[in-house]
Amino acid sequence: MFSFRRLTLSPFIKTHPVRNASPASAELIAAYEGKLPASLLELWRKKGLGLYGNLQLALIDPRQWQPVLDRWIISPPDAVPRIPIALTPFGALLYYRKLTDTDEDVSFLDPVSKATGDLAWSLNDCFNQFLCEPESRDSLVPPDLLQSAVEECGELAPGEVYEIDETLFSMQMLRVRKVDALALHTRLRDAVDPPAKKADEPKTIADALPTPQRHLFEDMAEHSGTHGLYLSSYLDWHRMLALQPDGQYRLLFWKIDARTFERSNIRVYSGRYDASRNDAGDELITLHIVLRADSSGSDANDTELVVMHSGPDSFLLRTDELANMATAMDGSNTMGRSEYYFRKVGLTDPFDEEPYDGRNALPFADLPRALQVLVEADPIVVSITHVADFNPDEEDDGDGTVMCTLDRGEEDGLRMNMPLRSPQETGRDLMGWVWDMAPHACRAGIRYRRGEDGTIEHGPAVGDVLSSRLRRN
Repeated sequence: MFSFRRLTLSPFIKTHPVRNASPASAELIAAYEGKLPASLLELWRKKGLGLYGNLQLALIDPRQWQPVLDRWIISPPDAVPRIPIALTPFGALLYYRKLTDTDEDVSFLDPVSKATGDLAWSLNDCFNQFLCEPESRDSLVPPDLLQSAVEECGELAPGEVYEIDETLFSMQMLRVRKVDALALHTRLRDAVDPPAKKADEPKTIADALPTPQRHLFEDMAEHSGTHGLYLSSYLDWHRMLALQPDGQYRLLFWKIDARTFERSNIRVYSGRYDASRNDAGDELITLHIVLRADSSGSDANDTELVVMHSGPDSFLLRTDELANMATAMDGSNTMGRSEYYFRKVGLTDPFDEEPYDGRNALPFADLPRALQVLVEADPIVVSITHVADFNPDEEDDGDGTVMCTLDRGEEDGLRMNMPLRSPQETGRDLMGWVWDMAPHACRAGIRYRRGEDGTIEHGPAVGDVLSSRLRRN
């Protein structure tokens, strides 16, 4: 009988199978080596951060939640660190402490009742016993209340929790809604001790600019055509570009803190830009950006831009992201991450949030020809020429990823992290990503599944065909 190593937290996984989770990055795992138990880091790596089971318990990124926990529990500098690790569907925050070399505990904090308490004296016991045994688990997440919340609001998405109207609940009436988990904690903590705002919340694009740099853009009149102001926003990070009729540009980078509205990480560039057209007639903008000691390496990513007009709107697209935009249009019918493009704006326009994963794809006829070519291009079709050995030690209950050599490479159009999928007509449903670049024989990590008898039930084989076309009709 074939055997493979199970995760230390397998009882937790068996009770609460992955619902919606993604493997944690190597950077995140490395950051918590020695700070969190190896069993939890293994779960992050093999299964990921996100929602688990019908309980809808969320494993969370501690970096995102540490400031939240530190606002709730203010400790002296020499106190044992509290590290947030999980979130219940009603917003209770679970955190871990390594008390000594041999002692540890897991506790909870309820932002609604402000209650705190210990759950278990080891992380493994918390996951494999407390969260698995109905009597203890139900004391943390009442099952009847959870069922009512699901029936009224539906299941949670990552980052969401259920919020109960406490006023009505005290009168034996239940009203539940789904809210952003971070926003709920921030709002409830602010009600106790609001953070000091360092600036006003921006209402217009002019308001959003850092005050010392606002004058750089106030003298820009609105122009038809390509000249004018362009804004790119990705989460808390923003870029403002002014293209002046005299061939000069101004480019501003800055960040706005979501809680205090403080402007920070400010960098300004100015200089000459060139306007030209490619052979297909697309209008191109080339910024002459000279990086400095305080520059981020990515600041030069805006050097080459292509102009796009759609109805009354105008956009500037990063030329080195056009392939990723085409992939996003194929897979999700969006423009791709909002940092890939600028949109033309006026200073008096409302400062509206841009979807970080990109607005809906624009009509094909409005796309620049360079992007149309990528969208229309035949998919890259590859064949697997070699499958590496399947490694049981890297599997998680039989699920794994194996490296496969392909008969195409970078010179054939493959890109790092390009997704690949079995064409529908093959009757297969393999999925993977290009992880190892080579001129003519890239390697891709392809998912597989091993059966209980040790044989590969679903996995790649030499001769399998994969395609860069993701959408299935």
